[in-house]
Amino acid sequence: MVAVPSEVAVPATARSGAQSGRSPRAVLRRLTPLWWLGPSLVLIAAVIVYPAVKMVITAFQKISSIGIDEGFTGLNNFRNLFSEPALPHVLWNTVVWVVVVVGVTVLVSLPLAQFLNKKFVGRRLVRWSLIVPWAASLVMTATLWRYIYEGSYGMLNRLLLDLGIIRSPVYWYESPSTAFWCLVFVGIIVSVPFTTYVLLAGLQAVPTDLYEAAAVDGCTTWQSYWRVTFPLLRPAVMVALVLNTIYVFNSFPIIWVITGKIPGNATDTTITFMYKVAFTYRLDPGEAAALGILNVAFLLMLVGLYVRRARISAPGEVGVPARPQRRIGLAAGAALAALGAVLAPLGRAVAAPLRRPGRAFARGWRPARRFTLPVIGALVAAFFLVPYLVMLLSSLKSNIQLFHSPALYFPPTPQWGNFASVWSQIPLASYLVNSLIIAGCSTLAVLLIALPAAYFTARHQFRGRRAFLYLILVTQMFAPVALVVGIYQEVNGVNGMNSYWAIILIDAGFNLAFATWIMNGYLASIPVDVEEAARVDGAGAFKTMTRVVLPLAKPAIVTAVIFTFIQVWNEFVVAETIFNDPTSNRETLTVGINAFVGLYQTQYNYLFVASLIGIVPVVVLFAAIERYLVGGLTAGSVK
Repeated sequence: MVAVPSEVAVPATARSGAQSGRSPRAVLRRLTPLWWLGPSLVLIAAVIVYPAVKMVITAFQKISSIGIDEGFTGLNNFRNLFSEPALPHVLWNTVVWVVVVVGVTVLVSLPLAQFLNKKFVGRRLVRWSLIVPWAASLVMTATLWRYIYEGSYGMLNRLLLDLGIIRSPVYWYESPSTAFWCLVFVGIIVSVPFTTYVLLAGLQAVPTDLYEAAAVDGCTTWQSYWRVTFPLLRPAVMVALVLNTIYVFNSFPIIWVITGKIPGNATDTTITFMYKVAFTYRLDPGEAAALGILNVAFLLMLVGLYVRRARISAPGEVGVPARPQRRIGLAAGAALAALGAVLAPLGRAVAAPLRRPGRAFARGWRPARRFTLPVIGALVAAFFLVPYLVMLLSSLKSNIQLFHSPALYFPPTPQWGNFASVWSQIPLASYLVNSLIIAGCSTLAVLLIALPAAYFTARHQFRGRRAFLYLILVTQMFAPVALVVGIYQEVNGVNGMNSYWAIILIDAGFNLAFATWIMNGYLASIPVDVEEAARVDGAGAFKTMTRVVLPLAKPAIVTAVIFTFIQVWNEFVVAETIFNDPTSNRETLTVGINAFVGLYQTQYNYLFVASLIGIVPVVVLFAAIERYLVGGLTAGSVK
């Protein structure tokens, strides 16, 4: 039990007479949470709640292609949507996209997280290799893979031709038979790092004494995994499944950059199809809003699943599974035990002839482990880094070298001048300045708004605390693309198109949840004795927070700041929709590079120079906080 601080506790003497809630002082005490949480609630209402409501209203209106509201139209937008010839194919694409990408990602990430949890030479470098596709903008990563998949001169075709595996180029992302699966492969590549880190956080939360007890009982490594590791890892697996499903469902840049300019809907999911209906060939916000409602309904179902397993603990209380989760856990454990009892005889029959070779392998593995694990780590690192090595080498080639036949994998004479020439080829300086202003201001706004809310909810028990934290949890699930129609309607209605303040507020609103959740989890772990000593010395709540608690919470604050900066720096959908005016140099780096792909498709060398300039800083920042990521994910998503 933790005593409720005097700032929010109402003294017993204040419950009588005029101080029963009617005095100004009592009213101010009751309103104390609003001073701390109010800015967060206002930003969430303006950036997430209002666009959601606006999108629902738009779904029942008829709006012309030039934006004129022609009045209430009932369910016509939904009827038009369900009569779309492409909709069944788009829905099927969405199901396959989510199921395959999420399923394969989790299956790959489980052993990869287990591997990265072991100690071996070079483990930190292998972890850093996973950071590159995670930290790099999806626009830039998708652009890279678009070049690799190119039919005439893509690196994949040229490698396969030189090896004699194929005899003629394959048009990977242009052919209907291969395009969608090329996107699925890229989706898996960029999803594995985040999922691996979530599972790694779950593994590191498993107490080591349980493994020691299992070893004393004679359990083998495989038995320890199924009896100790996996049961305790189930919450992290659940989190990884739900969050990854939401992120993959909302994935927009991969499909849009690689195949978005190809006519038709062969590779569209409901997200990209909604965007096309609203902003490209159809210009029908009403029908797009109808599809947006269906997308949000699916997300709310997943959010409900995630919230059911979440356990919001009181300040100072150790988080424990709620009763539904305990019942689910016991049921799952019983099901696994029953399955194990059924399969045990078969397992013994299979294991008996393998027992002697297995022991021989174990004896040989112990001395070889020291050298084998670094080799496996090097292969894993190479798998994730080779595409970006292609980007670097291609940025150092001239146009002739890019299209040379046979392929020149390494530039014979590196064209370092490309890094100087790119500034005159595209308005790269404007892209960088715009991105820096938006990312810097959004990060500052998130810090100033999220920090008081995270501190107050971590240290005080008050009416509405759980509701606020659940609201933060729910908003963390939504990406801007899910509400993009409502966001456009809102920004256009307040004359905020192509303005800095509009995109800064929207980016801050959609990154507020992560920062609040991470800092709340970390602040709650700081002993309250430190604050009590400061209060004894006469420090108020604000002084205690700024001078006592925040210095101790520096790792969480740094993680939240850098993570927010990187997310805004790499953001694409909002900038593409409401901050996209080339005539006034109002484009961010991601939007500018995407336009560069469409306008100058043959100048990949300059495109990759610009991409490297955008990728390297965020990868360095991400690598700087890598040591805090596991702890941050444990305190936040896996909490």
